[in-house]
Amino acid sequence: MKIWHSYGSEHSMDLVLIGKFETVSGAEAAIERMEALKALAKIERSDDDWRRRDERMPDPLVDELRRLKLYELGRSDVDIYAFDHSVQRDGSTIRVWTEESEVQGFLKVLLHLGARVEVFSRHDWNEDGTPRKAEGD
Repeated sequence: MKIWHSYGSEHSMDLVLIGKFETVSGAEAAIERMEALKALAKIERSDDDWRRRDERMPDPLVDELRRLKLYELGRSDVDIYAFDHSVQRDGSTIRVWTEESEVQGFLKVLLHLGARVEVFSRHDWNEDGTPRKAEGD
């Protein structure tokens, strides 16, 4: 019998990250990086990574981050791209939707490429910037 000695939570943050770039090419570069990171995360991450004791990055991961010129990303920043999320570009604006509370990997890419970033929970806010009314209000 295994006994769980930790805590857990449902992934229900319902976060939105909005990155606004000065140019469309900046937003396109962010999309390219995020797509590459998603593919890389699926290759590098396995179902038993929660047991991983060695936090060092394997050479292929380091090489790919170097190729993408994302020097500030660590292994956990890449891992987040393996979880369910969606990314959409509209002109020079990128929106990322995720249920995860760990969003540093997304933030680092957006900020690295020069975005102004807004982060909010759709539990409390609508995407037009207005507060979401609680049921019964």
